[in-house]
Amino acid sequence: MEKPPFPGPTPQKQAVNAKHMKNLKKKEEQKMTNGMREMEQKQKQKRKHTEKAKHSGQTHAKDPALLQQCLGPGCVYPTRPGSKYCSDDCGMKLAADRINEILPQRIQQWQMSPCIADEHGKKMLERIIREQKETHKHLKDMECHFHELEAIILRGKQQAVCEDEESNQSDRGQKDLQIFCVSCGQAISIRIALHHMERCFVKYERQSSFGSLYPTCIEGTTRLFCDVYNPQSKSYCKRLQVLCPEHSRDPKVSNDEVCGCPLVHNVFEFTGNFCRLPKRLCNSHYCWEKLRRAEVDLERLRALHKLEELLEQERKVRTAMTNRAGLLALMLHQTIQHDPLTADLRSKEDS
Repeated sequence: MEKPPFPGPTPQKQAVNAKHMKNLKKKEEQKMTNGMREMEQKQKQKRKHTEKAKHSGQTHAKDPALLQQCLGPGCVYPTRPGSKYCSDDCGMKLAADRINEILPQRIQQWQMSPCIADEHGKKMLERIIREQKETHKHLKDMECHFHELEAIILRGKQQAVCEDEESNQSDRGQKDLQIFCVSCGQAISIRIALHHMERCFVKYERQSSFGSLYPTCIEGTTRLFCDVYNPQSKSYCKRLQVLCPEHSRDPKVSNDEVCGCPLVHNVFEFTGNFCRLPKRLCNSHYCWEKLRRAEVDLERLRALHKLEELLEQERKVRTAMTNRAGLLALMLHQTIQHDPLTADLRSKEDS
């Protein structure tokens, strides 16, 4: 008879792999069970600690022998749980006794030696008050200049229109010259450059908005901020009223309206004469009224901002001076005077 063939190695390998997989599964199950046991032990320890704390608090509350005596002056009662006193009155009495005992000595030490910080604070207050007076004076001058500018604009509008042939000829000679716009970069004629640049700037300026939740309320000032309420953003416009491109438009110029710009000599010297060209034909003084008003309003705004900064500095210096000799500072801090014959504790550099 023929012997059956020996089985190949493949069934043995499959059996080994199955045993290996079983061992891996057993190891993973053991790890999971060990992790769960550790978690349960930690939770049990936490519960034991909380129960011990509760039990100790209850035993302290039940057993008055374990409680400490109240630190209040003359008090013999036990303390409350988690406190050094039996009541709030005992704590207030002890604090009052400490203040009455320590504070007079600290005040006497404070008065014996001069405070360098107070001297510096007084000098800073003098400087701040002097700057405030100068800023108030400058603000009044700018308000006067504001009314003077309005009077000059009114006088210029009352001038008679007179077309100057020489200026028209010079404008005709400049028709071929070109310049690039600073906003859009387009090449434009130099004759209409100011018109184009102003319109281009307004177009880009409209894309951004400046607002606040509250309207402006400043005493003694006229025509400063726009303050138009926007219901969508629920804010008030905080641009200058003269330069606001969103809520103010330039009025239409009539044919018989005069330019009225005051003429100057050497840039700053006012000659007393006015430009009497028609406003629609004058290219040299385009939007001069708006720019002059904006210059004055911007200077007034800077003065107001400086006043606000000076007031904030004054408040900080005064609060520092009042807190320096206060009850809490005297109780917590102390200056040690090693030489009783020397009253001034400043160094040579400070003095």
